[in-house]
Amino acid sequence: MEVAALVFSVLALAVSVLMTRRQLTLARHNNSMPVLIDLFREHRSDRLADARRFVHSGLDKYDLSQGFAALPEEEREMVRDLAWYYDNLGALVLHEVVDVEVVAGYLGGSVVAVWEKIGPLIEAERLKRANDPDPQRWQEYFENLRFLMEEVPPSKARGSRALWRLG
Repeated sequence: MEVAALVFSVLALAVSVLMTRRQLTLARHNNSMPVLIDLFREHRSDRLADARRFVHSGLDKYDLSQGFAALPEEEREMVRDLAWYYDNLGALVLHEVVDVEVVAGYLGGSVVAVWEKIGPLIEAERLKRANDPDPQRWQEYFENLRFLMEEVPPSKARGSRALWRLG
């Protein structure tokens, strides 16, 4: 009888732990949902779409070794806003405010492609900040996000979901 009670108690504890984990996961998703919706909306905004278009089709015309100073004012502001967007997104992913797989599945390709284009510009800006206490910190969340997106490419992030039916 004592063994049965012990087994039942252990089983009840295990079920409790599993249910608590599930509740915490659901709560975390509920808390991050408004953040994700706003992030995705901002990424689709005309301003960031124009910035991505410029990065992919117009940035090559400039000497990126000069950093942002090489760009005309309007383009400089757009590219800076885009870099800050990805830097902020990287901070949210790193600190687990939003799930890396959700970001990778939706934005991963864009993060990597934009980094490949503006990486030299960011490196030039870091050199300009050589006298700052930690010049390498500038845009490091963006850079880290790029590495995460390469580790969890969009196809892997989407394909790991039970409801994904394509590819």
